[in-house]
Amino acid sequence: MDAPKRRIGLEQEFFLVDEVGQLSNRADEFLQGCHLMAEAEGLNPNYFVPEFVKSIV
Repeated sequence: MDAPKRRIGLEQEFFLVDEVGQLSNRADEFLQGCHLMAEAEGLNPNYFVPEFVKSIV
């Protein structure tokens, strides 16, 4: 019987705030920038994924 393959991941939460410290709903814009930078560096942009709350990446 083959042993299941397992892996460990690391998750880091980012809360986006605006210039005055209020929660921002611009996570989609930030995430788009992460995808573009990852692609420019030859990395997989699918490692950057949204959360269900609009102020969290």
